[in-house]
Amino acid sequence: MKKNIFCLSLFILNLYSAQINFTNIPNPDSNANGNDQVMMYITNTSESTGVKGFGLPAVETPADLPYTGVNVPSSRIEALRGMLLFVKSTGQAMVFDGLVWSKAFEVESDNISRFQINPVSTTSGAVMLPINSLINKPAFLADPLKLKTNVPVSGTDLNKLYIRQSGLYRINVSLNFTGSAGVFSNRLGASLYVNDTKRFQLLENTVNFDGTIRKISLDFSVYAIQGQYITLEAISEVGGTTAYNIVPDSFVTVEKIL
Repeated sequence: MKKNIFCLSLFILNLYSAQINFTNIPNPDSNANGNDQVMMYITNTSESTGVKGFGLPAVETPADLPYTGVNVPSSRIEALRGMLLFVKSTGQAMVFDGLVWSKAFEVESDNISRFQINPVSTTSGAVMLPINSLINKPAFLADPLKLKTNVPVSGTDLNKLYIRQSGLYRINVSLNFTGSAGVFSNRLGASLYVNDTKRFQLLENTVNFDGTIRKISLDFSVYAIQGQYITLEAISEVGGTTAYNIVPDSFVTVEKIL
């Protein structure tokens, strides 16, 4: 049987072609163009000693990352998804998904965020809970759900958890209280708001922890849509002139279930 074999190498090479440009820039910041959005440079200064590397453009602190703070984009910038920057002060590479920044090379639970609640006091029985955006992995404070990413750290936004992905969330509020005699004769608890509309309210008897500090732990489940925000309020069953303090070691933990 006669077989014909055709060579298509040249044809394929003509169809699929690419060009890669490598630039060796000793100091990328001084050579950057003001119109540049993404920059890449390769260091390969000494072949004899095997010194090679891929260098990322760098900023000094997380606050210097573009598209943060007041410059947070209102919608995803598709052209910049995957942009990488190195933060010198933290030694971390950050990746931009077109909306928010996150650590580029880190493996962690991706469905649970946990935050510390700042100390706060009330004389009226109710107070909004200020949620600290501090990340402290050894203390189990992390934000893979990005609920506090690019959220201002002062003013009313300090109380807010912004939903980045629509879904069902379980929210645990663990509060430590101090107060004068008689404050804990009635139940204390928390209210959960979505976009400033009250959705749930739970009350419990506090647990006497050490004779001074009282504790409660409350669980909420809520379906939230991307772009909405959640706020939490400590409440008293009686209200009125009830005075108490939320003290350190109070936390809110958010788990994305579905």
